[in-house]
Amino acid sequence: MTGAPIVLAVATASFAACSLRLDGVVATVVAGYLALVTQIAAVTWFLSPFDAVTLPWLTVLEVILAAAAVTAWVLRGRPLPAAVGARAELRSLRSDPLTVISEALVAAGLAYELVLALTMPPNNWDSLTYHLTRVAGWRQEHGVHWIANAPTGRINEFQPLAEQLILFLVVAGSTALYALPQYVAELAILVSVYGAARRLGYEPRAAARGTALVAMLSLVALESTTAQNDLVAASFPVAAAFFLLGRSQLEAFLAGVALALGLGAKLTTALAFPALALLTWRRGRRTFALVGAGAAFGLVAAACWGYVLNVVHTGRLLGHGQGRVENSAATTVGGTVSRSLHLLYRLFDLSVTPYWLIALLAVAGCIAAVLSVRQGQRAAGAALVLLVPAATLAVLDIFALDPSYVARTTSEDVSAFGPVGTAAILGAPFAVFLSERSRRTDLRFVALALAVPTYIVLLAAFAKYNIWIPRFLVVPVVLTAPLFAGLCRSRTTAAPLLVLGGLTLAFALTDDLSKKINGSAGRPWTLSQIGALNAFPAQPTGRIVGEALARYDRDVPPDACVGAVLDPDEPAYLLWGPTLDRRVVFLPSLDAVGQAFRSGTRYVVVSSGVNAPVAKAFEQAGWKIRPLGTYWQLAVAPAASGPPVCHGG
Repeated sequence: MTGAPIVLAVATASFAACSLRLDGVVATVVAGYLALVTQIAAVTWFLSPFDAVTLPWLTVLEVILAAAAVTAWVLRGRPLPAAVGARAELRSLRSDPLTVISEALVAAGLAYELVLALTMPPNNWDSLTYHLTRVAGWRQEHGVHWIANAPTGRINEFQPLAEQLILFLVVAGSTALYALPQYVAELAILVSVYGAARRLGYEPRAAARGTALVAMLSLVALESTTAQNDLVAASFPVAAAFFLLGRSQLEAFLAGVALALGLGAKLTTALAFPALALLTWRRGRRTFALVGAGAAFGLVAAACWGYVLNVVHTGRLLGHGQGRVENSAATTVGGTVSRSLHLLYRLFDLSVTPYWLIALLAVAGCIAAVLSVRQGQRAAGAALVLLVPAATLAVLDIFALDPSYVARTTSEDVSAFGPVGTAAILGAPFAVFLSERSRRTDLRFVALALAVPTYIVLLAAFAKYNIWIPRFLVVPVVLTAPLFAGLCRSRTTAAPLLVLGGLTLAFALTDDLSKKINGSAGRPWTLSQIGALNAFPAQPTGRIVGEALARYDRDVPPDACVGAVLDPDEPAYLLWGPTLDRRVVFLPSLDAVGQAFRSGTRYVVVSSGVNAPVAKAFEQAGWKIRPLGTYWQLAVAPAASGPPVCHGG
């Protein structure tokens, strides 16, 4: 039954998490999230060698896992997380109007994000070129396999865990669920941040306000409705930090599982390990052993097999490196310093903010800072003063105008963390070091405060700067986020930050370049796939691709076998159709015609870029060539006596 594996997977994770008897509701929820991700990845890996990632087999396996989880829960005495403390915290939160208002704003934002996630067809470039393309290819082959002749190495070589979650949802449910892993990861991040802030000693109101700021970061909100993997990747280091801030041995083991899952989703999560190593070192050598054991379990159960595929097919752990090598830089002191400054500069991001608000922010930041300092709140005042240089840099961007560093557009590809992110990300560490806690040299605060600078330096040591790089910074920003509570302890400092955050969230969600609420193509939740492409004017995803897709859908039957000879970074996912009913085979450019005949394809889409000469070879072989707008060409096989048998690549 469609949807049954999803329900069973959630039930399995819930019963498994309750069986662990962890301390409190938050710990149980975070453990349940890790259990959900681990089991989905393990199930898809287990079934892939048998080409059995299908609805019936997913249902059978999830029934077995659910029965095992329920049995374990019963044998453990049917434990449930203690709710007494949670009720007391809720009463405290409800009694504070500022906290209630901030949570209402976050709830409204999350509700709108969920609507977009479930109704808006994908039109993000990375999603269409490789995130969803690999999902469609795996679904076609009923398992996570190497996709032959893939137009870009990203489709095969990048870590696959986030896309495995999408695969599970697509097979068990619908292609409309493609954005749920990112959305659920955002929820997991918020829960982990709140729990970590509470474990650092912040009272519930400050922790809740600080967590609200995380949901108001523009890049977090923008990514939550895409098929990308940055939020999924970021959810694991912050979950690990939450568990490392606890005391139990089991939680240290779970922290190791979270670290392994991060490596299965995005290799750059390893750059957050130094901050997490400090948290581990604080708890002693035994904790290191437990974290290592958890990491080993997570790697074997879910996270290492993408690397194994790379070794099998390329002989290298990380593959040939397309998408990585060209963005790598030589590690030199001067280059690292220069790129670190560029990355720091990008934290000063007001790309989602209208020009009129920038000047207002500068004035408001000065006033709020003066008021805070006059009240003796040194840490909060120092943090709010950071709004002034942020606004100043934004004004300089408007008139300096170097688009290679900052793009004045609202997009999940080039926006960073908005004005509230500028204040919170840079202000929280200042608040820590200026507060009385720093006098006790509490390594917990120091570790989280160092997450962003250490990550930036390590990233800058080997990665070239580009305008898309802020997406990599989601991991350390989220890891630092529990310290946001330190900026929100008093209403005087929390109120302006939350007002600014609410404006950031509203502008980000309504003015998103790919999902404008007042776009010329219509409301985002009403759009078809072609409408979604037309709604995104940025090239090359815009109307050119929409026109090509309209002609493709007109000329190619919805259940056809289609060959494709595409250039790297083209939206190959679109070839499968909205419900993935077509079968798509990537063809080698040097033997495209012969491979097309052998694989039984009647239609071949050829890129108009570097592979354009391939269309001439098909024409010489008797195929008819039709232009699909100016973007692609369609080669149609000569008439045959009967329909061909469609074979895989």
